[in-house]
Amino acid sequence: MKRRKRGLSAGTILALALTAAVVFTCVFLYVKVRSADTNVAMSVLRAAAQIGDAARQPDETVKPEATVHTVTVTMAPAAASTPAVALATLPPARPVGEKRTFTITAGGLMAFESDISDTVYDQTSKTFDYTPVFSLLRAKADGDLTLVALPQVISADQKYGDEQIPDAAADGVRASGFEYILLNSSHILDQGSSGAEQTVQSLRERGLHCLGVTAEDGAQHQVILLNGVRIALLSYTESLTAKGKLTLENQPGLMQLYTQQQAERDIASVRAQGADVVIVSIHWGKADTTSPTNAMRHTAQALAEAGADVILGIRPRRVLPLETISVSDDNGIQRQCLIAYSLGTLLAESRDGYDISGMLLNLTITCDGSSMRFDSVAFTPTYIWRQNVNGKLQYRVVCSSDPAPEAMDAKQRDVMERALKRIQTILKDSPVAQRQ
Repeated sequence: MKRRKRGLSAGTILALALTAAVVFTCVFLYVKVRSADTNVAMSVLRAAAQIGDAARQPDETVKPEATVHTVTVTMAPAAASTPAVALATLPPARPVGEKRTFTITAGGLMAFESDISDTVYDQTSKTFDYTPVFSLLRAKADGDLTLVALPQVISADQKYGDEQIPDAAADGVRASGFEYILLNSSHILDQGSSGAEQTVQSLRERGLHCLGVTAEDGAQHQVILLNGVRIALLSYTESLTAKGKLTLENQPGLMQLYTQQQAERDIASVRAQGADVVIVSIHWGKADTTSPTNAMRHTAQALAEAGADVILGIRPRRVLPLETISVSDDNGIQRQCLIAYSLGTLLAESRDGYDISGMLLNLTITCDGSSMRFDSVAFTPTYIWRQNVNGKLQYRVVCSSDPAPEAMDAKQRDVMERALKRIQTILKDSPVAQRQ
């Protein structure tokens, strides 16, 4: 006996009709947005995808010993001549008066230059092992939010030099203990968009967050929720190399070069959407800058007046002083902005006295729903220790105020002591205390 064929039920027909309507609406809206601005359309789609991923699997990449959960929302890139694109809705603000505290550890330039790569290369296995370089300092990167600057491009193979480093260097970055990697350097676009994408991909594969470039899963700006505090992380560079400029001309959506007008729009945008704290990282000055320039001070003042709370300067190889600027908000209430003109060098092959003398900036910040304050501003002095082990050089970054490692000889102990005094002298008039 043949079975009678069943037709589509009314419920099935209704479901198909609704599905078709939704698909048609999405395609229509996408076409309308894209016709207005292709870059913005792609940014909106990318942001929507990332928010969807976050909803399915919240980003809880934190150090094992930490109890902080961080939810990341990415800011869609905007052209320098347009207002900042709106951020996705953040969780509602906590009641005024409810205090929330978090800590920051920020480091300077982490440069895996050619001499350093030579020391970690194994001729037999033809592999690199950068992980021991920060083994003696890792415990110092203990903030709830940890940031460090990587001024080089990661290659997909084993090619390396002073501006390009092998993929294995990403393991060294991960081993340092820092989780947010600042890529807003003058060299980030030297290898074109593919170089920036490979750099972000290598770091993301190690569970790290990338700021300063919109390639791959990286973002020039981000807003994160940390300990209930909504923190905007904005990053800019004032200049690119000639190769980088050419790349940016061909692909303007990769990043924004700094302009005061764009920074003011970005800060106003994140403030209007509820950011409690605004941290700006800026690549400025020159590598050999020895003191804050008038241009730096002018930029810092403009950023502070626009609403920045913390300004982290990168590019100068030496540590520069810290300052606080007192500004008034729209309601006439005074607030403080902390400027680190340069966090200096955390790792480099140079043996110049100022290059081997670095620092970590350690901040404790409390927000109460209507304002923020710095509970503590401190620094951890660092030293790039280079020694000869069985005929081969070895680099290690150490805290110069800690007891010297047993393997450090008397000459290196003297050099480390001078490095410590150098940083203490630079910061002696700054509103910062040496971390104990």
